Amino acid sequence: MSEAGNKRKARDKAFYIKSAKQARRSAGELGPGIKGFLCTSNREKDSVREAYNLLNEHADIIYGTTEVKEDTKGKEEDLEIEDELSKEVENLKKMQAVPVSERRFQSVATGVKGCLFIRSTVENPSELVDAIITDIEKKQQQTTKFLLRMLPIQATCKSVLADILKTAESLIDKMTGFKSFSLIVKVRNHNLKRDEIIAPLADLVKKQYPEIKVDLDNPETSVVVEVLRGTCCLGIVTNYSGRSKYNLVEIAQKANK
Repeated sequence: MSEAGNKRKARDKAFYIKSAKQARRSAGELGPGIKGFLCTSNREKDSVREAYNLLNEHADIIYGTTEVKEDTKGKEEDLEIEDELSKEVENLKKMQAVPVSERRFQSVATGVKGCLFIRSTVENPSELVDAIITDIEKKQQQTTKFLLRMLPIQATCKSVLADILKTAESLIDKMTGFKSFSLIVKVRNHNLKRDEIIAPLADLVKKQYPEIKVDLDNPETSVVVEVLRGTCCLGIVTNYSGRSKYNLVEIAQKANK
């Protein structure tokens, strides 16, 4: 092969390697068109682990386990340590082989310090967060140390006002039957202003529910709008103030009192 051909082949190879890396990186980053759980933490790595534990525990109860388990009753005594390790390694390989988009829970980078996002394939993130909070209140036990707030996110879009309002409009139907509401709007690492979002979003809610009242202290339902750099996370939550603003640690402390 000529020198020119070798150079072209090298360029093509470098291009495909770069494209593959970008695809893997984008799959692990927060972006539009997903749903899941927006969390705040004071130590990200440990918070991700705590989030996985909580979400998997309650998802298995509500939706059933995603693992393929064989009947090992009566066989445990026969398993050698090497066999158990081999089996564990094989399970890890199978899990890693599952595309990110098909995993029930997968941490993705937000690019914002103290904020992490767990993307999910579950149909209703609110159902899962409700179950977690109810369990904490019932047992009166703190289940996390580093994971603080956990908010269910039904949709994400670009951090553009038109996109935010369009996405919010599709979620407002979930507010049927409530008498009071609030808007929880936060903007991190972006030049969009809170006031630019609040006024038109409030108008959308009032247009669809003329009788609903604004209550900033103890609303029955709230629209969550969290702008994290180029991506906006949106969700509808209930009893935001009564549930300690969905701070799992504070919910446990409040239950103990």
